[in-house]
Amino acid sequence: MLKWPTVTDLASPDPLDDGVVRVRPWRDTDLSCVEQASRDPRIPQGTTVPARYTLEAGLAYIARQHARRTSGEGVSMAIAEQHTDQAVGHVNLMLRPQDGVAGIGYWIVPAARRRGIASRAIALTTAWGLNVGGFARVEAWVEPDNHGSRRVLEINGYLLEGRLRSFLTFGTRRADVLVYSRLATDAAR
Repeated sequence: MLKWPTVTDLASPDPLDDGVVRVRPWRDTDLSCVEQASRDPRIPQGTTVPARYTLEAGLAYIARQHARRTSGEGVSMAIAEQHTDQAVGHVNLMLRPQDGVAGIGYWIVPAARRRGIASRAIALTTAWGLNVGGFARVEAWVEPDNHGSRRVLEINGYLLEGRLRSFLTFGTRRADVLVYSRLATDAAR
């Protein structure tokens, strides 16, 4: 019988780095990133980023990211520009109920978008999850109108599998999602 990883089996990755982007643990000094994300109209809807930023809410957000690992939920990391090490986004791998499956989630603050940062961070995190992490599958759920996110996944070799109608709840609205996946058996992309 295969033994699939649990989060407690996984060591948090050393910072993942491609010379342009670094994926690393969240730090209390990353509060500016959390504050910028809280001002975005969409990020707080689908994440635990506070919709109203305060110092306490920002610190609580960062504490939740560390707690995901210790609780066995997943691994949450900051996305930083390598040359400044300033956080500009978030990426996580969260365990799904199915053995060997992780869900990837991510966001980039508006000021850092359209520069390839998300694509690079997803490439680093996906490779880590499928290789070192030992997952058989990494999947993403994306709202159909989130064309930027869809592009990031497609650039990284994720395949569109289908649409789940009225699948997620964002406050008082329900939303369809598109399911994308990368498998450990997929050719390196």
